[in-house]
Amino acid sequence: MTMTSPECAIALERLYQFLDHELDDADADAIRAHLDACEPCLDAYGVEEHIRTLVRRCCTASKAPDALRVRVTQVTTMTVVVRQTPAG
Repeated sequence: MTMTSPECAIALERLYQFLDHELDDADADAIRAHLDACEPCLDAYGVEEHIRTLVRRCCTASKAPDALRVRVTQVTTMTVVVRQTPAG
């Protein structure tokens, strides 16, 4: 399976919801099963999870600094745009 398969597109599109525990059990199970079977998507999941861990570790205050919040939003937006751009 390549990261351009329809299953990969769905898994990557819903990755943030999966990480935030916002999916119902059936959808979360489907994403989990896909990650177990697809190394490229599992790698993408690992990167996102690692970034979240670093942010949590570095930002011990109850609210992240505004500059960090803006930067995270920019990176997230760029990631979604790159993932949605067809390979050419």
